[in-house]
Amino acid sequence: MTLVQSIDKVVKWLSEKVCSQITLKLPDDDRNDANYDVKFVNPAAFPLYVPGKDRLPPSVPAPIPSVCVQLMEGSDDLLKSKRQLQLRLCLSCWNTGEHGGEIFQPHKSPAAIGGVSYYFTTGEAAKTYTRNMEGWRDSFNFADLVLRELENTEYIDGHRIVKEAGIKFGPFTEEGNIWDYYPYWHNWISFTLEAGVVVRTPDKYTNLL
Repeated sequence: MTLVQSIDKVVKWLSEKVCSQITLKLPDDDRNDANYDVKFVNPAAFPLYVPGKDRLPPSVPAPIPSVCVQLMEGSDDLLKSKRQLQLRLCLSCWNTGEHGGEIFQPHKSPAAIGGVSYYFTTGEAAKTYTRNMEGWRDSFNFADLVLRELENTEYIDGHRIVKEAGIKFGPFTEEGNIWDYYPYWHNWISFTLEAGVVVRTPDKYTNLL
């Protein structure tokens, strides 16, 4: 299995099994206050790099929210025919604060469990906005979901998750300080995958076999 195939398989797994389970705010840097029309989307999954706005696939509305699969280091054990890949997932999301349109309001509903249903705030009440630094919660909720799926998965399309190597995670830092790129929030998760590697017999030896 090639390196490109391995990365593509992890991207596909994240897109189908993880990103489909969560929605996060779609960024709008021109309207991020009370005028922001709240819209939630599933995060996109990218290989190696997060593309700029002018290089996005047609089906992806924005580079963020997203998870990017990066190969940081690999090794082949030729005697055991095993390959290990150390991967880092870079998670990104956007949140400027609490918008009225994302708040659920309770309504009495005899048909609902507990007699109460919840709906998004609409009308003038949806135009309220409180700026805050709580976007890190979205970032870590996203990370919790990825961690849960990794920890409950043994294989990703033929690649074994090396549980004995552990899974590491945390926020991005610079000189010991956590990144502060408000209203963008970032964190990372790293783990190891293992797959078989086929050692090609040199041509000069094939006539001896």
